[in-house]
Amino acid sequence: MKVQQPILLLLALVGVGCSPTRQDEAQLTKTSTTELHRPDNGIYYWKTVFDLNETEQAFLTEHKVKRLYVRLFDIVPTNHVQPEDSQGFEAVPNATLTFRQTVPDGMEVVPVVYLTLEALRRIQGKEYDYATLIAERVMNMADFNDMGTIREIQLDCDWTQQTQDSYFTLCRHVKDRLQPYGIQLSCTIRLWQLSRQCPPVDHGVLMLYNTGSLTAESTDNAILDLDDVRAYLKGKPYGLPLSIAYPTFAWDVCFRNGNYMGLFHHLDLDDNTLYQSGQDRYHTVLKDHTAEQRELIAGDRIRHESVPFDVLRQLDSLVRHALPDAENASVILYHLDSANLSNYTHDEISQIYRHD
Repeated sequence: MKVQQPILLLLALVGVGCSPTRQDEAQLTKTSTTELHRPDNGIYYWKTVFDLNETEQAFLTEHKVKRLYVRLFDIVPTNHVQPEDSQGFEAVPNATLTFRQTVPDGMEVVPVVYLTLEALRRIQGKEYDYATLIAERVMNMADFNDMGTIREIQLDCDWTQQTQDSYFTLCRHVKDRLQPYGIQLSCTIRLWQLSRQCPPVDHGVLMLYNTGSLTAESTDNAILDLDDVRAYLKGKPYGLPLSIAYPTFAWDVCFRNGNYMGLFHHLDLDDNTLYQSGQDRYHTVLKDHTAEQRELIAGDRIRHESVPFDVLRQLDSLVRHALPDAENASVILYHLDSANLSNYTHDEISQIYRHD
């Protein structure tokens, strides 16, 4: 089994631009005759190590998941990495995925690149160069790690009105770079972006989560608020075919003296020696301790956020009524993590997925 070399693959984007290898002549040419994006059950994989446990592998099989959206790396500004990694570039890859096992047989992989807003600002005026480097790095990683035939690559970026032109230019150049190989380009669409011009891509994924202000202590649930979703789904039909992404994750949001301190993912809030549950949605830290390699201090307030199945079902019903062709759209869950998915029964997940 090949294991990816993060340092070597980093060089592919920061100065050593190499052309696609075996996929260029073998796998990629096959995609020119394949069908367009077909509706399927999908799920994101959003970790830094690709290593599925038995529960996660069983989930893919039991729910007939055919498409795995795998985040390969982030693009971040160079001040977020070591100086020797920047090589004079304004933005570079970070948090590159390492493969400890191969992708399950028969699974279509959609490589995903997450582009931070600050990195997007840094590459303005150089979109063509970065588009070429991003496309080449993704295709080389796909080939090196035996991801099979790539039919689609996805860009994930929370672009703003001010950065729209630059992001659309980047998308256009990435799409042009992929077109000779029959590979489509998709991108994520936030709710507020439904009222904006469509990006120049083949397909969109509507991200139905992170609807509230994460950093505001007054927020009830930053992952999902149905009222926020309703407000955005009242507009005209969107100009791109859309898949639908639903949240099946949870997190704990920490505040200290009213100030946002960050996210935790696996706090044991039932431990009454460390946390006290209040009358509101918050837990209070009882004594100083370390969790997930960070310090929590007595008096910190923790807001636990998740999306119970009844809320997820309401969201699904809302989407089915509000969006054209939603019944036949691909459904993508975020994300493949056995701890979070254990909060739902097999039947509940089956009710959200569309395709057998």
